Amino acid sequence: MKTLLEIAYDRHDIWIKTVISFGCNPSMAEDVVQELYIQLSQDLNKGIDFTFKDDVNYFYCYKVLRGLFLTICKKQRKVKKIYLEEMRSEPKQNIPPAVDEVKYAKNKDQVDNVLDKMFWYNKKVFEIVASGKSIAKLSRETGISYYSLYNTYTKAKKHIKNNV
Repeated sequence: MKTLLEIAYDRHDIWIKTVISFGCNPSMAEDVVQELYIQLSQDLNKGIDFTFKDDVNYFYCYKVLRGLFLTICKKQRKVKKIYLEEMRSEPKQNIPPAVDEVKYAKNKDQVDNVLDKMFWYNKKVFEIVASGKSIAKLSRETGISYYSLYNTYTKAKKHIKNNV
């Protein structure tokens, strides 16, 4: 009499094809299926019944495989990849672009003119948040609702962009 894990292993090719159908490459599909067997073993130890008519519940295994595959994809997105060519070459120096001081002063004057025409509350909220203070911290300090401050800041920023 075969154990439930052995019955699941008899369907190994089906599990591989299922994982490949998710868009996985064949070598990684093998790893995902091996993780399935580990998960099924842990589930058996916990007392979880994943049988269906004296066979392995295909839907249960499908859901486990899908979850394992999505978890691996999520982890891969967080991994930062560096190409060998970049490692062998000289490190690039991050030189900030030169600031055109005349253009900067002109834009600052335009922003200041727009701010001067704004309602005092909107101007003050914009200046405080633009200086670097977070909206959440400002909300805690003043007792004003976070969303009220957020909306005021975004509306002021939009108003400035439209008028500069």
